[in-house]
Amino acid sequence: MAASEDPEIPPKLRAVRPYLLLAKDHDKRDPLVAYFCRRYAMETSLALDKQDKSPDHRAFLFSLMDMLEKSKKEQGSNEILASELASQAHVENCALKIFVYADNEDRAGRFHKAMVKSFYKSGLLFDVMQTFGELSDELQKTKKYAKWKVTYITGCQKRGETPHAGPLDEEEEGGAAFPDNLSFPTNPDQPSSSSFPPPASSNPPPQQPSSAFPPVNQHLIPPGMHAPPSTPEQPGVYQGGIPGPTQTPPSVDGFPKLSTSEFTKAQKYCKYAGSSLQYEDVPSAVGYLEKALRLLKTGKE
Repeated sequence: MAASEDPEIPPKLRAVRPYLLLAKDHDKRDPLVAYFCRRYAMETSLALDKQDKSPDHRAFLFSLMDMLEKSKKEQGSNEILASELASQAHVENCALKIFVYADNEDRAGRFHKAMVKSFYKSGLLFDVMQTFGELSDELQKTKKYAKWKVTYITGCQKRGETPHAGPLDEEEEGGAAFPDNLSFPTNPDQPSSSSFPPPASSNPPPQQPSSAFPPVNQHLIPPGMHAPPSTPEQPGVYQGGIPGPTQTPPSVDGFPKLSTSEFTKAQKYCKYAGSSLQYEDVPSAVGYLEKALRLLKTGKE
């Protein structure tokens, strides 16, 4: 879908502009994510339009609805789009991949445009996930942390300070990990690595990454090591994940007898593997498929 097709946004609906820009950014990279960015923008616009049913608002909404319908027809063969559950898992997987990349760069003290931009985009994608329903507590905290990081790092840039790598501890000067009321700029000033004073570390200066979305090997990331402390332990797992069994079920024909919820979980792992392959992330795809096989063979994860 061409970026020029996006309708002009009325002044009172400017709040949806970041999501439409994010949709443009994913039109070629991931049309499915682009579709849900526009769907969230439409839903938000409809809520705002209740306060002002002006002709330009209606023209914008009708144009956006036409774009969504066209996009849906173009992706008619996409099996993920046919399932809200699979679509939710796909968007969540995308948001967490971008967040994990930004968090790893931040914790390593590598402050650059791509890292800040990735925190910013992951925060927007967590917003977009609300098109499927309310976020889990863990994803809500992760979204809040990503948005706070954008505000914190850009603020350090403006003050000429070196940002703190990773989350702030309550005991450290500067307060708690993140405030309750966040200011999330629509177009954040994205600092370059040269915008910050050099850190007092003896480590060699980091190299600037060529892309904001490099492949991430999830198997090299220790579970639970991403801020905030309650970040999901397994990146990409659907927020409504079902707990595994406490003991091995009785065997049937050499395989354990699984419950409906366990079959559903195995299906989710297979869908996550498919989503990982769309990003050419072979290690994550193999990992998810191994989890599905382990669950089917043993009844345990």
